[in-house]
Amino acid sequence: MNDGRGDDILARGAAGIDGAPADAPPALGGRLTSRRTLMSLVAAVGLVGLFLYSQDRTTLVDAARRIRDADPWLYVAALATYYLAFPVRAWRWRILLGNAGTDTARLPSTMGLAEIIYLSWFVNSLVPAKLGDVYRGWLVRRSGGVPWSTAMGTIVAERMLDLIVLTVLMVTTGLVTYGDVLARGVDGGAVACIRRGARLDDLGCTLFDVFLIGGGAVIGMLVLFVVMARYGGHLERVLPERAGRLYLRFADALVLSFGRFGPLLGLSALAWMAEGMAFWLVGGALGYHLPLPLVVFFSLLQAFITAIPLTPGGLGFEPLLTGALRLRGFAGSGALAMTGLYRTISYGSLLVGGAVVYLARRR
Repeated sequence: MNDGRGDDILARGAAGIDGAPADAPPALGGRLTSRRTLMSLVAAVGLVGLFLYSQDRTTLVDAARRIRDADPWLYVAALATYYLAFPVRAWRWRILLGNAGTDTARLPSTMGLAEIIYLSWFVNSLVPAKLGDVYRGWLVRRSGGVPWSTAMGTIVAERMLDLIVLTVLMVTTGLVTYGDVLARGVDGGAVACIRRGARLDDLGCTLFDVFLIGGGAVIGMLVLFVVMARYGGHLERVLPERAGRLYLRFADALVLSFGRFGPLLGLSALAWMAEGMAFWLVGGALGYHLPLPLVVFFSLLQAFITAIPLTPGGLGFEPLLTGALRLRGFAGSGALAMTGLYRTISYGSLLVGGAVVYLARRR
C-alpha cells in the first residue's frame, strides 16, 4: 500500500520546494522571482508595450476615454458574472474527484474548492508553464487529504475537458463569425497559410492557425487518453516501483474522472457561458450591442490564449484579441477599449484579488 511519501517527494520537486517539510506551503516567492518567470513577464509586457506603441496616439487617447466613460454598474456586473464561473468549476472539480474515487465528504466545500482554483489562476497569471495547477494539486492534498498524483490526474482531465469544449465551440462560432475572413486567408492554400505563421496583418491565416492548433491539441489529447486507458498498465510495469505507483494513481484518476460525462459537459458549458456573458456586459458598458457568435468566440479565444503556457495568463497576446474585433468592423479605439477593459477582469482582477486571497490564506 502506498504510504504517501512518493506523493510528498513528487509534489515538492514539481513545486520547486525540495527539502521542505510535507506540511510547508510551496515557496512561491522563489518561483516568482526566478529568472524564467521574470524573463517571461518582461517578454509579455514588452509585447503589450510594442503593440500599444505601434498604435496611433489618437486611437489610444480615444480608447482611454471610452474606458473612462464606461458604465460602472455594467462593469461591476461583468466582473461578478465572470467570477460566477469559479464555483461552477469547483462543482465540476468535486465531481471529477468523486469519479476518481475520492471521499467527497473529506473535501473542502464547493466555495473552498473555488478558492483553491482561484489561487491557482492567480499563480498562473504570474508564472508561465501552468505551474499554478501544480500548486492547486498541493492545496487540495493539504485541505482534503487527496493524494497529489490523484489530484493532478483530475486537473489534467479537467484541462482536457475544457480544451475539447472550448475548441469545438470556438471553431463553430468562429466559422459563423469569420467564415469570410478565413476563406480569404486560406485563398492561397492552407499550407502556404501555415508557412506564413501568425501575422497581425494577416489575421485570416492567424485564426486558421489557431483553429488548427486547437484541433490538433484535441486530437492529441484524445489519443493520449485512449493510450493511457488501454495500455497504461504496461508502462506502470516498466517504471521503478515508486514511480510506477504514482503513475498508476495519476492515470487511474485521469481515466476515471470522465465518468458522469453529461453533468461535466453541462457545467463546462455553463462556466464558458459565464465568461461570455461577462464580455457581453463589457461591450454594453462601452455602449456596444455585440452579436452572440462574436461574444462566444471572443471569450473563448481569450480563454484559449491563456491556456498557452508561454506567458503568464496569456499576457502579450492582446493584439490577437483586438485584431479579431477589428475584423468585425469595430474601430481601432473601440476594439482596444473592449480588449483592455475585459482584460482588467480576466487578468488584472486575478492579480489583485489573488494576492489578497493568497496573503489572507497564509496568515
